[in-house]
Amino acid sequence: MSYYLEHANLSVDNAQATVDFLLAAIPAWRVRGGGDWDSPTGQTVDWYHVGDDNQYITVQSGGDGPAQDWTLKWTGVKHLGIAVPNLEDVIERLRQHGYELDHLGGEHPHRKSVYYLDGNNLQFEFIEYLSERTDERNDYTL
Repeated sequence: MSYYLEHANLSVDNAQATVDFLLAAIPAWRVRGGGDWDSPTGQTVDWYHVGDDNQYITVQSGGDGPAQDWTLKWTGVKHLGIAVPNLEDVIERLRQHGYELDHLGGEHPHRKSVYYLDGNNLQFEFIEYLSERTDERNDYTL
């Protein structure tokens, strides 16, 4: 077995907004679990595991307002990157659900990417790799 990122946990103001965004972008994912718990702050927090059988993103309520603007200086996760088989399909699905493209990724001959903000101002990058070769996909000198 190799090491891999199994999940990330995101605390947001409106959990359902992030769940809806992720499911619009990636129809192969599902809410694979969820519930609520009494957090250390004394509030009841709703949580959802959104993903597939091997990986997921925990989305939980309990946040306080939107995420910081990604263009500002602050400590935290700036975005999550998700590899997809067809970037144009993701763009079209998100457009159909009313999400606007935030910005394009940099030009690269072996990958292309786009960035979106969900309903909590969290930024997600969607990446389509155009090569099977890892040396080409991971070439940062171009």
